[in-house]
Amino acid sequence: MIQLYTGNGKGKTTAAWGQALRGIGRGLRVAVVRFLKPDPSGETIAARALEPQILVFGKSSPFDPALNQRENLVLKSESRQNFKEAVALIQSGEFDMVVLDEICIVLHYGFVSTRELLDVLEARPPHVEIILTGRYAPAEIIEAADLVTEMVEVKHPGGTRLGIEL
Repeated sequence: MIQLYTGNGKGKTTAAWGQALRGIGRGLRVAVVRFLKPDPSGETIAARALEPQILVFGKSSPFDPALNQRENLVLKSESRQNFKEAVALIQSGEFDMVVLDEICIVLHYGFVSTRELLDVLEARPPHVEIILTGRYAPAEIIEAADLVTEMVEVKHPGGTRLGIEL
């Protein structure tokens, strides 16, 4: 299956990590490629305790729309490298599940084209489940996905809780 978690509400990454944990519980090998996310995060810290069942990839910096052109080129380069790594992980067939966390934001800013991602999804080994997350999912990706969940913002306090970045 191809799963997509999109929308403006919180919970997209959490849903993807929940699926990853369920997969690990069933003996699956899981890879997570993170785009435009700070490191370390609570998820990556927890994932280290679950290696080698889950492996986390993706050097990245958080995206900020106020960044200048040079800083955006760095983010584009990081995103392109992470995408290249994701393609290799998917095509290898070594993992049963591959999560591309925040890939839709990467598509939205044109760091990777929708066509490139669709080509990867169409050519994936049949046993590899792909989970995509991020706001602004393109219509073509929504169409290609088997399961689409839109997170809706109802109340959104943001920030941190207990002094911990969530």
